[in-house]
Amino acid sequence: MVWYSICMEAKAIVFPKITSSVIEYCLLTTSFFIPFFISGPQLLTGILVNMLLFLFAMQTQSKKTFLVILLPSLGALLNGFLFGKFTVFLMYFLPFIWIGNHALISFFRLFAKKNSPLFPVVGSSLIKFLVIFSAAYLLTFTKTVPLIFLQSMGLFQLYTALIGGICAWGINTFFFKKICQMKKN
Repeated sequence: MVWYSICMEAKAIVFPKITSSVIEYCLLTTSFFIPFFISGPQLLTGILVNMLLFLFAMQTQSKKTFLVILLPSLGALLNGFLFGKFTVFLMYFLPFIWIGNHALISFFRLFAKKNSPLFPVVGSSLIKFLVIFSAAYLLTFTKTVPLIFLQSMGLFQLYTALIGGICAWGINTFFFKKICQMKKN
């Protein structure tokens, strides 16, 4: 089921099971391989991963949500190049990144049921930012990780989530507009 649609006569478009499964597995696979194969710039990787998280939230009600929450950071960790010599410190952030990704998807789904598309993107991006930045602040304050992580786990997370959410909203809007036009013809 899809959260919102451009079609006026329908609140949601339900795809046949095969199509939904294909969309789901494409999003899951891509969420791992983008950070695995694209080690930089981090801005591009972050935007693409957040876009996939938002698309997953928009396109599925899957029980596999935990996979899309885990796979991007595992891909980045396995790549080993995203943070270069700081990759070992990424392990400290994994639980917080996972919590942030879960919050982004959960709150987007919750907000999208009742609001225009902009509010869910901004609200869930802010929540993800607060989760990850709070962890970064605590870990740098306790000198567990270097100070450089405040930048990459701070406003950078907010920017990439917002831009990724806007991109996902655009893709979702364009995609469903085409489907609605095809259904009418």
